[in-house]
Amino acid sequence: MEIKKDLYFLEVHKKGIVDSSSIIAIRDSTGLICVEIGGGGDENIKQTRTLFEKEGLNILDIHTVIISHTHADHMGAIAYFKDLIPDLTIMDHEIDAPYLEDNTLLNGAFDTHLVSTYFPGEKFDIMEFYKELCPISEATPDKTVVEGDQIECGEYCFNVIHTPGHHPGHMSLVEGNHAILFVGDMLGMEVPFYTPSSGGVSGYLESLKKYRAAAANCTEPIVIIPSHGALIQSSEDILDAVENKVKKREIRLLEALKQGPKRFTELLPEMFRHEFQFKFPGAGILSSHLLKLEEEERIVQEEERYFLVA
Repeated sequence: MEIKKDLYFLEVHKKGIVDSSSIIAIRDSTGLICVEIGGGGDENIKQTRTLFEKEGLNILDIHTVIISHTHADHMGAIAYFKDLIPDLTIMDHEIDAPYLEDNTLLNGAFDTHLVSTYFPGEKFDIMEFYKELCPISEATPDKTVVEGDQIECGEYCFNVIHTPGHHPGHMSLVEGNHAILFVGDMLGMEVPFYTPSSGGVSGYLESLKKYRAAAANCTEPIVIIPSHGALIQSSEDILDAVENKVKKREIRLLEALKQGPKRFTELLPEMFRHEFQFKFPGAGILSSHLLKLEEEERIVQEEERYFLVA
């Protein structure tokens, strides 16, 4: 769907647990610039090719790929496209680059050690998780950017915003003149998971503040483009809804601790309905909230249990 002149939103509709991300394709004088390139594996790549064909876009015209963050559903196909287009330029956030070059570092960003810590004898490996659902790949970025940098994409000029919480080097892009905000995984179909090493709940809430500021600086209502889900036309509504959901998690946590001290695993059911969520993403999300509350001196941990501060 062409949502602005020469700017296409190639939306992927949810099918499973890990879906290939949607893609933005922007035409310039030399070809196409893409924000995201989708997941790896034959089915995901076939789906990506079909999305381009439906819009009359030639994937061989792609000369630059901008990656919001190194999660498999966003960039797993990068090796395939690099082989297909040897001169392809890959752009990434400076903080994210190490994860793109060495995918195994993602276990640290996902805080996968929390599973074995709180569930003795069990293990969670993000590489194995992706291998089954959405293959990932590695690459060396040709250019890295940081917050405040500008990226020229045809007649559009995007400002880079560093938006951690879901991933350490997650970046978003705002185009104030055309009222466009690309948010990657930070907004969309659901609140993304956040982990301590990726910025945690504190980093996530700070990133939401940056979105509010970006929207406020536009002279017309901003269009939010997520990596998963449909276009979002009301920035205020979505930001309020997401922030409220995150804060309600904290309220449930504090209400549970009012009943008495609890261990980590006793708090998981207070935040998540289903046991299959406890290990991932539950452990990372809960840990993020507990660390925030400890830093605010609202709770303390003693002998593996958490207490409210009087």
